[in-house]
Amino acid sequence: MKNKLWIPVIALLLITSVDSYGQRWKLRRYELDLYVAGVAFHGDIGEANKPFANMFNGFRPSFGVTPRFMLTQSIAVAVDLSYTMYGGKDDPDSSHGRYYSFNTNAFVHGIRGEYYILGTRENIFASGMYNKRGMVNSYNRLFLYIYGGVSGVLSKSTVKDLDNDGEEPVDNPGYNNNMVYSAVFPVGVGFKFEIDPRWSIGFEGGYNFSLSDYLDGYASEYSEYNDSYYTLSVKGILKIRNDKNGRPVFKKLYR
Repeated sequence: MKNKLWIPVIALLLITSVDSYGQRWKLRRYELDLYVAGVAFHGDIGEANKPFANMFNGFRPSFGVTPRFMLTQSIAVAVDLSYTMYGGKDDPDSSHGRYYSFNTNAFVHGIRGEYYILGTRENIFASGMYNKRGMVNSYNRLFLYIYGGVSGVLSKSTVKDLDNDGEEPVDNPGYNNNMVYSAVFPVGVGFKFEIDPRWSIGFEGGYNFSLSDYLDGYASEYSEYNDSYYTLSVKGILKIRNDKNGRPVFKKLYR
């Protein structure tokens, strides 16, 4: 008979832990993402006639930080700051009669909104750890969200003519080796998993389309679209406590 009493007790503890999570987020509104990403660029230089191969043509890294503030339990606003590289190389048998490669260094900075589809209230996956008193010590959750925003990108490209000993094609009217500034619009989906009350790990996949055709430093006469790129990132996410007035608390960061 006593064993049967554990069933409603455990159920009550689980319900209590979910309700406590509904209040706990208000004391951890701030997060800081540290991430590394892979960038697959789609521009004028590259294997545009081979869409799948072009995803890996000149694959480059990106490193960044994303401070975040939870406006509500399901909506967040974040700032994205990153050093990003773009790259690519033409197919040597290109029908356009050129054999170019390019490398671009860029600083991306922008703002985005995030909407949490699952995890804030619904449990895709959750686990609790109980101490000797039967209280929840930790509560692990999996979150799924979508995002969209607007960014600025400041970039500088170098193009090489591989049929001409790697010289820059300065006489080509489509080449622009000046610094370029453009708007970029990122959209994507991500998920993150709470390890403990302070840290989460996350993954994101996104698509970024720009208003410029010169992020690779070159606009071909055959070009019909502006430059764009895909990103795939891995994140370490630090949750920062705040006081009852919403101000972040850094003194006791690890408590």
